[in-house]
Amino acid sequence: MKIPLLGRVLPALGLSLLGCAEGPWTLTVEVVPGHEATAFQEDPPVARIEVTATAAEGDVTVSAAAAPGGELDFGEIPAERAYTFEVRGLDAGGATVVRGRSAAGIYLAAVTGDVLPLFAQRAGRWARPPGELAASRVGAPGAALAERYLILTGGAAAGGAAAGGVDPARLDAYDLAAWGGSASSGALPRAARSLVVRGDLLLTLDEEGASWTDVAAGQSAEASLPAGLGSFAEVAGGRTVEASDGRSFVVGATRAGAATGAAGAPSDKVLVVGADGALSVAKLRHARAGAAAVWVEGLGLVVAGGSAEGEGLELLGDGATEFSPRPFPPDASDGAGAAVTGPGEITLVGGVQGGTAAPTRRLAPGCAATCAAVEVEGAALTAAIGGVAAFALPGGRILAVGSEAGEDGLTRSFLVDVAAAQVEELPLREPRRGAAVVPAPNGTLALLGGVHADGTPALTIETFFPE
Repeated sequence: MKIPLLGRVLPALGLSLLGCAEGPWTLTVEVVPGHEATAFQEDPPVARIEVTATAAEGDVTVSAAAAPGGELDFGEIPAERAYTFEVRGLDAGGATVVRGRSAAGIYLAAVTGDVLPLFAQRAGRWARPPGELAASRVGAPGAALAERYLILTGGAAAGGAAAGGVDPARLDAYDLAAWGGSASSGALPRAARSLVVRGDLLLTLDEEGASWTDVAAGQSAEASLPAGLGSFAEVAGGRTVEASDGRSFVVGATRAGAATGAAGAPSDKVLVVGADGALSVAKLRHARAGAAAVWVEGLGLVVAGGSAEGEGLELLGDGATEFSPRPFPPDASDGAGAAVTGPGEITLVGGVQGGTAAPTRRLAPGCAATCAAVEVEGAALTAAIGGVAAFALPGGRILAVGSEAGEDGLTRSFLVDVAAAQVEELPLREPRRGAAVVPAPNGTLALLGGVHADGTPALTIETFFPE
């Protein structure tokens, strides 16, 4: 089930790079704006392009700069090395208005042809890199695979009868090195509701079971049900939260509740996937639906909201197998996202409460007594948005991506400045519903999949540079 590479290179700015393998040769680094063809000419226009190549070992770093359309001479660098490329586009005043970053570990000697495309986009907004997916999905889980690919699997085929033949267990991928989409030649053992990634290994979960698949080798094996879990249906469909120690948590309580119009039975179970792939289970004190979940360094896994009963927040500390409730008032909000916005502090953003948009609120999950959420007035999302994925940005800001409350709500994104108590909607380049948002290996946030309002599949990828 190897992923064949497809893709295309769009012409833009020609930049020269000199490498050496058996002898000196020239590789052209081409900075491309993707589907936003006028990105470099928008106000303020790009006056200067800077490209930096850094070897994986950190011992080689070369940079060059030129006006758009000019040539950059890096000199001779070893081609049998792996590099990461950074692109900056500066305006006439020296401010960075365009950013780009390649996938890590690009071996120059292995580049097909004589052109290496690097995608760069306007800062602070969504943009569409070159190429597109082979097929789209609605409501599918997404993930990053092998430090290079963005993947979708499961969900429902987008595009009506024309796409009805797409196997829901097929793997659709977007290659961040070749900037194009591809589809697996075979199918995964099951149509995934949740995904966990370990390098080239992919753990897929549905209500019937779980399977490990080595995507590169095309081999799969069933995962055994861990003690404490009645069936994988108790967590399938839950969001995957990554810990800094290499563990992953599939949190059944994050599945949508009734307020968003989607099915999502309350759950008190969390599947813990160890750094070595071993499976175990942790249990919440209260079953929840539409809860928010986030890893907080030094504290552990935090699950908040999603239940009108019991404490509003529970914490799974290091080495614990059961969550410890914290004395916050009950929080029945459904579909909020959580992000770390300060030392020992999280912010809940989005979600639905009492049929309307829930307020943005700050909490200290380590609190031991007289705990309460603090509402951030002026920072609530401007609509009732469920299924929110929240990502912490520099400066105490949050990018929140979710769906309008209701079965067919559009995917919408917002920039929330917690410190300034401000919120700004960031429109997508292609309005769509049912999309997935994934932290990409090149440091961007990527939105992929979904369907347009007219029912046609949304095949382009959209990315946001968080810095």
